[in-house]
Amino acid sequence: MEHGVPAPRVGFVPFPYNLPMGEPGDREGHRRVALAALALLYDLEEPGEVEL
Repeated sequence: MEHGVPAPRVGFVPFPYNLPMGEPGDREGHRRVALAALALLYDLEEPGEVEL
């Protein structure tokens, strides 16, 4: 028996769980991840998988 409610939308990134924006100190990498995530809010019209 499952518990809880599944999330309607989930963003997955290719980083370890404790580094959702990438390696510490990588300012440009953090910026790319944040801008890509924000762009998805504008660009996506339906659920699906997006390669970042």
